Amino acid sequence: MFRNLIIGLFLFGFAIQIQAQSGKNPPGTKPFDREIEFNFLSSYYEQDGNNAAVTGGIGTEQLSNFANVIILNVPIDSTQKVSLYGGADYYSSASTDNIDNNRSSASSSDVRGFGILSYTKLNLAKGETYTYKIGFSGEYDVLSFNGGFSFTKDWNEANTSLTMASQAYYDQWQLIYPIELRRSVNLGNSARQSYNGSLTFSQVLGKRAQMSLSGEVVYMNGLLSTPFHRVYFADRPGADIERLPTSRIKFPLSARLNIFPFDPLVLRTYYRFYQDDWGITAHTAEIEMPVKVSKSLTMTPFYRYHTQTGADYFAAYQTHLSTETFYTSDYDLSDLNSQMMGMGIKYYPVYGLARSKPFLKSKRVFMMKYIELRLGYYQRSTGLNGMIGSVNLGFGIK
Repeated sequence: MFRNLIIGLFLFGFAIQIQAQSGKNPPGTKPFDREIEFNFLSSYYEQDGNNAAVTGGIGTEQLSNFANVIILNVPIDSTQKVSLYGGADYYSSASTDNIDNNRSSASSSDVRGFGILSYTKLNLAKGETYTYKIGFSGEYDVLSFNGGFSFTKDWNEANTSLTMASQAYYDQWQLIYPIELRRSVNLGNSARQSYNGSLTFSQVLGKRAQMSLSGEVVYMNGLLSTPFHRVYFADRPGADIERLPTSRIKFPLSARLNIFPFDPLVLRTYYRFYQDDWGITAHTAEIEMPVKVSKSLTMTPFYRYHTQTGADYFAAYQTHLSTETFYTSDYDLSDLNSQMMGMGIKYYPVYGLARSKPFLKSKRVFMMKYIELRLGYYQRSTGLNGMIGSVNLGFGIK
């Protein structure tokens, strides 16, 4: 759903920071250190608009989402580690409540749980990294399982690297239809599969510049429409459910360039080109500018702009013809542009915020290492607006 995309994009900024901190020893070049790293991320997202797909492209899009994520990295030894990315989020949606015409639909609020467990193995002699992943996600009407594998090869003292990755998702829907169509509609197929393959090339350009290029192919098959989205027509009264093809191919290409013009400032830039066989072409550009205000405090303003053409199957409320094969009034698939802007603040003292006394035979110390806050405002040309705030707490045992 759209809420997952926005929250995922916002928390991605935190993930980059966490990866940078845990990347003190780049894979394939140095062994893992013994520190156990733990992050707790929490976010609250709220939006409103007037183009709900549940009611055919009109009506409230009011939604709130409270998400919590745990990221845990545990080294087994100098060449192996286990990682966990998991959590849960609770959402409440006025738009999905209209599945039953304001009669408290089952999907109007729900808790989604998810988790991904990964195992990473280094081959120090060859500069190679192998990662295996398995995960799940579950909420009221969708249960999903996924698995993946990635391989990274480093050259030139880890200044050059190539990563090949693959991922597969298997989703099973509980088919929930609008209340007035439950006796007349039966899609039958309630499964969806997605297969992703990507190739990423990274290069250190010098002491003050790094870049990466990435290409991806995504193939989706099965139930790609949402059963409780309505569509209203120009040539007849009444509604039908959203109908979309049972396959989709996506082609995202992206580039990153990080520049360090002088010591207090970093420029992180990102560009993504996207195209699929549903007729959508999109461009996304993002910039972050972390500024080190002091030894312990970093402030990061960020801005993201996105523009896309509409899918071939999209039309507004009462614009589709009932004779069409495929149709949707979901504004996520419309011609639009959007922007997100905000600020991040990170407080990271040299010796951490707090630490315990040594414990266990190993004399390990538990530390609260840093706290990071991010606040963002999202605006879309369709009239949808949203606010999101997040906190990231970093811990370590070393």
